[in-house]
Amino acid sequence: MKELIQAALAEVNVCLPGVIVAYDGKTATVRPAMPKQLANGQTLSAPQIVQVPVCWPIADGGRAMVTVPLKPGDPVKLNFSQRSLENWLSGSDQAPDDPRQFDLSDCFATPVMRPGPVADTENVCIQYGPGTIKLAPSGDLTINVPTMTVNSQTNTFNAEQTTFNSKVTVNGLLTYTAGLSGSGGGAGTTIEGGANFTGGAITHDGKVIDSTHKHDGVTPGGGQTGEVV
Repeated sequence: MKELIQAALAEVNVCLPGVIVAYDGKTATVRPAMPKQLANGQTLSAPQIVQVPVCWPIADGGRAMVTVPLKPGDPVKLNFSQRSLENWLSGSDQAPDDPRQFDLSDCFATPVMRPGPVADTENVCIQYGPGTIKLAPSGDLTINVPTMTVNSQTNTFNAEQTTFNSKVTVNGLLTYTAGLSGSGGGAGTTIEGGANFTGGAITHDGKVIDSTHKHDGVTPGGGQTGEVV
């Protein structure tokens, strides 16, 4: 009886480490990472499995999702379905036509980190190449990227303080509502094009610069310039 049970279990596939062979953004071709060992001690090379759905966090009919670019050789976890997936993969939720169970051909692939890379144990981290986005337990967000481009119709930062340690280029209209303050910068400030100031006053070292501003000693005889009209 024990031998019969072991023989039956030998044909049941539950979970195995696997490797990506190819991925087109829809389904993957994978193969189990380890060959199968037969009862006589011989090993059977693992076959490739095609049309394998990849498990990503996804919701709202596909409008919300998180994915990463899977490459050949990337490790995955293979979970084998209790029922045939053929009908399900074609878009049907009806009962499967084939009675097979836990078959190698009916699997899902989930990206997994094999021992080697070290994960961030303190922060929520997204990393790709030299770029990282880290969210600390305090709620502080740190973005380290060579170049950051934001393409949005509306962009709102609700943070007590936002710091950019790099050059910032704004191609759209820059609007501020709580004033503008700055210091440092040996190159000074250069504005190309017109500038329109409405309300308030422009001051320099405590002196108001407006339409009544005058200069001494610039007209013949040393008089003042007239007011700006």
